Amino acid sequence: MLTASGLWFYVVKGGPVMIPILALSVVALTIVLAKVWELWRFRSRLDKLTRKLHLFMQEGNLSAAMHLCREDTTPLHRLFESALVHRGQERADLTRRLERAGGDVVADLESYMPALATVIGVEPMLGFLGTIVGLIKAFMAWERMGEQITINMLAGGIYEAMITTAAGLIVAIPYYLIYNHFVSRIGVLARQTEERTEEFVDVLTVTNFREPARHAL
Repeated sequence: MLTASGLWFYVVKGGPVMIPILALSVVALTIVLAKVWELWRFRSRLDKLTRKLHLFMQEGNLSAAMHLCREDTTPLHRLFESALVHRGQERADLTRRLERAGGDVVADLESYMPALATVIGVEPMLGFLGTIVGLIKAFMAWERMGEQITINMLAGGIYEAMITTAAGLIVAIPYYLIYNHFVSRIGVLARQTEERTEEFVDVLTVTNFREPARHAL
């Protein structure tokens, strides 16, 4: 089992390139934790919002529905608010308007994903860079020492150079799998949002509200 001291040994042996590799791994971990929380919160918010809106639709309470959508300024709340505000438009026009608002929801879901993708792409390249630099140093030492260099000395220099490649891949591979999971999850949430919006519009078109529209707005 790799101990903390053993891990630190490899970090030191990897050279200066290990610093950005480790720094970016911390950045990626921060993004992943934030994204897990964000996606969970979005799903919870979607369920809660649509459930309450359907209750208000059953009651014909437009003011309460509008107030609920305006409690928060997230793209999700603005999406359903837009449906309420423009409920009198033709279905095709309303659909186009909601598609634009839905684009904001998807963009919000995809926040930080480009940064995570950048880290995943850069990590292996940093590893290869560290390996190339290490190999250059090893062969420069061979050139200086000439016949005095031993196989053990040369092998030691080469294995040290390979540490950064291993480190870059060790960081990139798990985050690549997590990234793909996030992409899949975002796609599912986007489809669920679209379905919930369509269901809401269907209910909205047949709802008889108790108060005039001007009072709700």
